[in-house]
Amino acid sequence: MLAAVLATALAFLVPTATFAAPGGGNCDQNPDPSCITWGSGGGGAGGGGSAGGHGCTWRGQAIPCTDVDYGSYIGDGCYWKVLVPQPVLPTPPGKNPATGAWGVTACYSAPGGGAVTQVYAWMDNGAVGPTPVQLAQQALARIHLLGAQIGVAPQPGGAGAVGLPVWLWTAVTPGTWGPLTASASGGGITVTITAKATRIVWDMGDGHQVVCTNPGTPYQPGYGLTASPTCPYTYAAPSSTTAHPHGRYTVTATTFWRVDWSGGGQSGVLNPTSRSQTSVEIGEIQVVTQ
Repeated sequence: MLAAVLATALAFLVPTATFAAPGGGNCDQNPDPSCITWGSGGGGAGGGGSAGGHGCTWRGQAIPCTDVDYGSYIGDGCYWKVLVPQPVLPTPPGKNPATGAWGVTACYSAPGGGAVTQVYAWMDNGAVGPTPVQLAQQALARIHLLGAQIGVAPQPGGAGAVGLPVWLWTAVTPGTWGPLTASASGGGITVTITAKATRIVWDMGDGHQVVCTNPGTPYQPGYGLTASPTCPYTYAAPSSTTAHPHGRYTVTATTFWRVDWSGGGQSGVLNPTSRSQTSVEIGEIQVVTQ
């Protein structure tokens, strides 16, 4: 009779339980089916060393969406991890063992804190359904984040000179700068993403970089020898004196994206990158004296 009462009570335990068993440890390492522990967490919202894969937020602070100790983030500062093997407990009333599982819910008291409460908890779709961040990654795979459609002056087929302005830009399209949107569904929830570029880091091939938080300004012949107002650069040495193929600088543009996602009662950010390349020839201005 006592065992039946205990099993029924466990089916309704919530992650915010305020009572604790003495000592620390993890529920997934404790054979006691009534395991409820209070201890110092090594990762998750506490930001410890066991955390992985940032991209979720809680109370305005970025936290990992998955944690090697505590599993997947489920919102409100809590993680859930399936128990393998499953404990010998009855399925909660009204629940389907084919679409759910017993696991351990671990909840942090505050972002950046180390204290965590753990409790056994049933999770619908825990055995088969993807997490919201997994759905966000699926949606991201459905769109094409392109590298910059590079524009550069001097033109790649022409030649510039040491000390003269170099203009850098990308053609602005949904694929090169955004916004792009997509959705993915699974386990009864839908997650929607919106991707926008935040900056391009231009590796100029001479050991220097230019960081532009805009797509740059396309060069027009009427601009003459003025510098770009949004993304300028000037080479200090000719490309012919460097150890580069064919005496040219390889210019690499790395676009950094912010992908906001929301769904399943959660939200977060992914930060992919895309890349493209071109090359330029930079010579020296010859000064003629008499």
